Amino acid sequence: MRGWVLALGVGLGMVWAQSVRVVAAADLQYALPEIVQAFARQNPGVRVELSFGSSGKFYTQLMQGLPADIFFSADEDFPKRLEQAGRTEPGTLRLYAVGRMVLWASWGLVQQGLDPRSLGPRLLLDPRATRLAIANPVHAPYGRAGVTLLQRFGLLRPLRPVPWEEMTAGIPAYYDTSVLRQGKSSFEFVYGENIAQTAQLALTSTNLGLLALSIARSEALERAGVYWLAPLSSHLRLNQSYVILQGQGRAEVRRFYEFIGTPEARRILRHYGFLLPGENPEE
Repeated sequence: MRGWVLALGVGLGMVWAQSVRVVAAADLQYALPEIVQAFARQNPGVRVELSFGSSGKFYTQLMQGLPADIFFSADEDFPKRLEQAGRTEPGTLRLYAVGRMVLWASWGLVQQGLDPRSLGPRLLLDPRATRLAIANPVHAPYGRAGVTLLQRFGLLRPLRPVPWEEMTAGIPAYYDTSVLRQGKSSFEFVYGENIAQTAQLALTSTNLGLLALSIARSEALERAGVYWLAPLSSHLRLNQSYVILQGQGRAEVRRFYEFIGTPEARRILRHYGFLLPGENPEE
């Protein structure tokens, strides 16, 4: 399942002469539509179709022939693997942003004294913290970053080395979770298929989640809770990259590809909490 699809352009009743098909990591679900609207104002007649989902699942589907023009991943690994397989236009693999991770908690937990802004990951040691939403590390870069964050803070210890794609039995099958379970009757990881679904699980079910900053800044999540921003050094770096797919280097595709590097697109990405290439945050 590829997530939800959105077609954006300018002008009612317009006959679309050109279209650009984009598949994108779910952490872009707020930023990328705004970028497309800005692009469309300068490029009337070009429709950009957006599909959002898990980077890893898109990689698999693209290897199997999914029709698309540009792939925006939440990491650099999946686009590089497409490039190595000869599935991309030469020289188009490019970094567009660095993703940031947060530990988000609902106001209900904050009112009980579990405030991630002051506690950070230590919040997860509290006996009342029994369920954590996390993206599935098998195919979601934010899930992989979340696992490395928990490991960095001593909350997980690896039992045996396993490639991410093979971690199909769930995190506790491959990591010692005794620190997280100490003093509790249980501790459960609740997996989202992508980071947007993970945010929805945190919002409606677990009250706790390891999320993308770009989604934690959405109106729904800002209204429902608060977050701790993880230092970049505390988890697997999310070097988010994009690439034009093989045989799709049409003029309109390249125009949108190049638009991502314009000041207007960069301003939108920065607004949603992404770091831009060449930026160094104060931590």
